[in-house]
Amino acid sequence: MKKVLLLTIIFLSVINVGYSEDSIKKLTVDEAVILAADNNISLQRQRISLNTLEKKKNTSWNGISPSLSASGSASIPLEDGDISYNFSGSVSISFTPSLFTAIKTAKLNYENGVTSYENAVRNIELNVRKIFCSLLYTKENISLQQRKLETAKSLYESNLAKYNRGQLSELDLLNSQYSYESVIPTLQSLQNSYENSIATFKQTLGLSQDVQIELVGNIEEYLNIGKIQINKNIEEVPAVKTILANMELAKTQLLATRFSAWGPSISASYSYGKAGTSASSDLRTTGNSLSLSLRLPLDGFLPWSNGALSIANQKANLQDLELQLKEKKESVALEIQNNIKNIEQAQAQLKVLESNVQLAQKRYNMTLTAYNHGSKDLLTLQNASDALMTARDNLNSQKIKIFSAILDLENTLGVPFGTLGKENN
Repeated sequence: MKKVLLLTIIFLSVINVGYSEDSIKKLTVDEAVILAADNNISLQRQRISLNTLEKKKNTSWNGISPSLSASGSASIPLEDGDISYNFSGSVSISFTPSLFTAIKTAKLNYENGVTSYENAVRNIELNVRKIFCSLLYTKENISLQQRKLETAKSLYESNLAKYNRGQLSELDLLNSQYSYESVIPTLQSLQNSYENSIATFKQTLGLSQDVQIELVGNIEEYLNIGKIQINKNIEEVPAVKTILANMELAKTQLLATRFSAWGPSISASYSYGKAGTSASSDLRTTGNSLSLSLRLPLDGFLPWSNGALSIANQKANLQDLELQLKEKKESVALEIQNNIKNIEQAQAQLKVLESNVQLAQKRYNMTLTAYNHGSKDLLTLQNASDALMTARDNLNSQKIKIFSAILDLENTLGVPFGTLGKENN
C-alpha cells in the first residue's frame, strides 16, 4: 500500500512539473523590453498625447480657414396675404503673419512630443534592463545560498556521524548544526525578495500577476565588451538635443510675439442675400458686397507696451536657453569622460575580484581537507566558507555595478542599449 501511494505521489509530481514548465513564460531581456514597450500604461498615455499633438500639427493651417455663415427667414401674415421670405450668406477670411508661426509651433511641439515619447521608451527600457539584471543577480545569490546550505547540511551530517562514533564533541556538532540551520532563513528571505521583485517586474511589463515568468540570461553575456570609444557628436546627445529643440521653439515664439506686436492683418469678407414672396417667383437681390480691411498695430512700437515687454521677455528666455546649452554641453562631456573612466576602473577591479574568488575557493578546499583530517577546527572551516561566499557575492555585485554603469552611459549618449563597446570587441 505504501509503495502504491509513493508511486502515485511521484507520478502526480511529474505531471505537475511538466504542467508548470509548459505554463511558464520564458523571457530574455530583449523580449521583456518589447513587452514593456507594448503594454506599459505610462507609455500608452504618452502615445495618446502624441496622437493629439499630431492632429494639431496636421490642422495647424486652420487659422486661414474661411468663416462661413448662412441665415434665412420667412414672414407669414395672420390674414390673407403673400408670404415673404429672404436668405443670405457670407464668407470671410483673415490672414495674419502669426499663421506661419502657428504652423511652425505645432510642428515643433509634435517633434518635441516625439522626442519625449522616445525618451520615455528609453527610460522604460533602461529600467527593464536594470531590473532584469538585478533579478539575475538575485537568482545567482539564491543559488550561492543553496550551495552553501547543501555544504552546511553535508558537513552537519558528517559531523553527526562522527559524534555518534565518539569522534567529535557535542559543542562542535551543535555549532555545525547552527551553521546549517542559520542559512535557511537567509535563503527564504532572498526567495521572498525575488518573488516580490518579480511581481513588480510583471507590473512594469504590463503582465498579469497570474502569468508565471522565468528569466533567461546570464550576467556574463552583458559584460562581454571591448574598449569603449565615443565618436558621437555632443549635439546628438539626448539632453543637449532637448535644449536645442527648446531653443528652436523659443525662437518661433519670439517671432510670433513680434508678429503680434508689429505685424499687419488682412481681412476680406463677401455677403450676398435674396428675398421674395409666395406670389412671385422672382427673387430680388437684397445684398451683394465685398469688403477688404488692413490693420496695422502701433502699440508694439512703444517700449512700455505689453507687446514690447513680451518681446523683451522672449529674448531673455532665449538667452537663458543659450546659457543652459553651453552648460549642458560641458557637463555632458565631463559626465561621459568620468563614466568611461569609472567603467574601466571597475573592469580592472573585476579581474582582482575574480582572482580573489579563485583564491578563496582554494583556501576553502584546503581547509575542508584539513578539517576532515582533524588538523583544522570547525570555526576555521566556517570562516573559510564565509570568506568564499563573500568573495563570490562581491564579484557578482561588481558585475551588476559595471552593467548598470554601461546602461547609464548608453542612455546618456542616446545609443541603442547593449551596443556600447561591442563594435570594438
